[in-house]
Amino acid sequence: MSTEVTVPDSGSKKRLAVRPWFVAAVLVVAALIAWATWPSDEAIDPYELSRADGKARFYTTSYPRPEFSPSSRLTVPQRIAWEWWQLKRRFSKPNPSAYTFPASPAQPCSITGLLNQCMHVTGTKYLVAVEIGGGVDFGNSTALSGAQWVAAVEQAIGSSNLVVCYDYGTKRNFQDTLLLIRERPGVVKVVPRTKLVDYQKAGLVKAGSQ
Repeated sequence: MSTEVTVPDSGSKKRLAVRPWFVAAVLVVAALIAWATWPSDEAIDPYELSRADGKARFYTTSYPRPEFSPSSRLTVPQRIAWEWWQLKRRFSKPNPSAYTFPASPAQPCSITGLLNQCMHVTGTKYLVAVEIGGGVDFGNSTALSGAQWVAAVEQAIGSSNLVVCYDYGTKRNFQDTLLLIRERPGVVKVVPRTKLVDYQKAGLVKAGSQ
């Protein structure tokens, strides 16, 4: 008795089915890695640019970075974790009522530090003129909610005495009071009063803003 054996065609190959969710997952991971390894905007120092050409510029307030390691250079996984945290913060709605600030005596405070904290509480972004380099005296006599504390900080900055600034055009220090300008929701621009015209001419502040 003879048995017929069928040999598969060596030229035919079984195609692997690629599921859409797998392709989507690969693309998401690739995007996160590209985002994490792409040079950060923070690498562009507005102070150095203004020092080179004397032009008016803003720097942007930032959220505090989480503590990863003594090294200032983050690994790819750490950068991905940081960017994911930033992404969630960007699209999540802040809750100022979740914050309470205890009474604190008035003391010299960094303007940048105060505004960074304000953004942390409310999500409002502050664009601060590079000329501004000094601080203000700030404190609160009673406990304040997050919204009250932010309002008190803005009031202290906007009504403070002369603040030390630096003119990148003349390369000299000067003193000035500060303006807080709201041109649209969620963004506040902070400019030395005598530099307002320069920022308007540069197109960084709308004409007529006070």
